[in-house]
Amino acid sequence: MPILREVNTPYTVNADDSSAERDTIIIRRNGEPAWAVVPYTEYQELQTMKQRLSHSSAPNPEFEKQWQALQARMPQLLKTHLGQWVAIVDQQMVSAGATWESVLDDVLARFGNVPMCIHEVLEKPHIYKIESPRIIRREV
Repeated sequence: MPILREVNTPYTVNADDSSAERDTIIIRRNGEPAWAVVPYTEYQELQTMKQRLSHSSAPNPEFEKQWQALQARMPQLLKTHLGQWVAIVDQQMVSAGATWESVLDDVLARFGNVPMCIHEVLEKPHIYKIESPRIIRREV
């Protein structure tokens, strides 16, 4: 398991503090969230979910329908919703907004937990260059 160390700023978490067992700790770099320290039980749940998802080799046909509908509408969306997030449900655009979260909240409120595709309408996809922190690996 990698051990993360930041030379300039020490982080101290009291292992006896019960909030450390249930709260997520966000570590920021230059004011932006960079890492999350999660309780071990939550980490185990995430690993289990990741493993289940990696074993799912067959694509989800319902999502694929929504994705294809989005791709078919993309030329028009680039003219009408450039820079916005849009949601496709039942192969129809049902919501648009400034943030992914606002569009998701709208879809869940109106349709419940249904197969959907939420995507940002951009001429070119964002490409992010993220510099890696220094990771020190050692056997425990």
